[in-house]
Amino acid sequence: MKKKIVIILIALLLVGGAGAFAYHQFSNKALPVSDEIGEIYVSSLDDIMGTGSSYTQDVFMGVVEGQETTSITKSTERELDQIFVAEGDVVEVGTPLFSYKTDSLENENVQYGFDIEGYNLTIEDYTKQITKLTADYDKIKGQSEEDKTNREDILNQIDGLNTDIAITQNSIKQTNAKIEDNKRKISNSTVSSTVSGIITKISDDTNPYTSDGSFITILASAEMRVKGQINEQNVYAINVDQPVTLRSRVDETKTWSGIITKIDTETKQEEGGDYYGNNSDSASTKYPFYVTLDSSDGLMMGQHLYIELGNTAAPEMDFSDGTYIYDYYIAYDEKGNPFLWVDEKGRLKKASIELGDYYEEQMVYAISGVDKDTLIAYPMEDMAEGMKTVSEISEVTE
Repeated sequence: MKKKIVIILIALLLVGGAGAFAYHQFSNKALPVSDEIGEIYVSSLDDIMGTGSSYTQDVFMGVVEGQETTSITKSTERELDQIFVAEGDVVEVGTPLFSYKTDSLENENVQYGFDIEGYNLTIEDYTKQITKLTADYDKIKGQSEEDKTNREDILNQIDGLNTDIAITQNSIKQTNAKIEDNKRKISNSTVSSTVSGIITKISDDTNPYTSDGSFITILASAEMRVKGQINEQNVYAINVDQPVTLRSRVDETKTWSGIITKIDTETKQEEGGDYYGNNSDSASTKYPFYVTLDSSDGLMMGQHLYIELGNTAAPEMDFSDGTYIYDYYIAYDEKGNPFLWVDEKGRLKKASIELGDYYEEQMVYAISGVDKDTLIAYPMEDMAEGMKTVSEISEVTE
């Protein structure tokens, strides 16, 4: 009699790895090599190309964000006056962010002006003393030892006064430099944004220990990417370098293309719902993944999109009249010869293929060398011939 494969699942649970095995009966995506399971997921070419009745398109939620974060620091030597922006504000290059107080600098410059006046009066006094000493020196005509001593003493006094004048002049130079520095600070008392983007963080200026060293953080919008989330149950349904289509959530006719460039399994978010629109009856672990866009024209920071695996924006194509495969399923050997990773009696094997016409919009090759029932795996660097394979779970008959 017929029995559902759930019996097999119970048996598999005893040896481990059944969770991932059972999940992939509903997926047509390849599993990477698992240290615990040691099996590669394979799916028939017919299912991969969507001609089987069970084929479905995976769709995830995503949000547009900037790729680069710019940190604006604040001087610890200056007092904050005003903050002109708030978290969430969109800024352009040159948008004022915050300003410093200038009252103390202006007061310093007033005092520095008085100091310079005092220095000039001192130099004037030194100059008068030198004039008088010079006159006294000229009055000494004799050549007695006393006259010689008096002349030498006067010359020493004049040298000392000239040294004092040089020191005072240097003080004036330093004070003028302080005045110019204060003037520069006053003219630059307003700090403006150096990039276009969105304000993501403003630190608490009253508590420097809450800051990572930056005062204002800006997520730059010059280069955009899309951040999505995927849960722990289907994280292996996507792969790095896999092409995706981004579709507007308000106008399904608007689409963008890109590729998955990072799947961050190191960063976990355990919650039942999130701002991407994912909801769950119970909490589950989610991982972020990132899509690099071919073009971000028409997109805005914070815009929500659907992430669809594959180039779904391309015109539909009938795959029933031949043998076809998406180009990202094709691997190449050291000599550049194309092949597919296929199943042969439960083991992974390389199958050489010949490439025919290429359909760029669909990212599809016409191929020969395999048939539509061939079980195929998504290519990954750590694959090797002889690895175990697993495919859809079917019914068994006793």
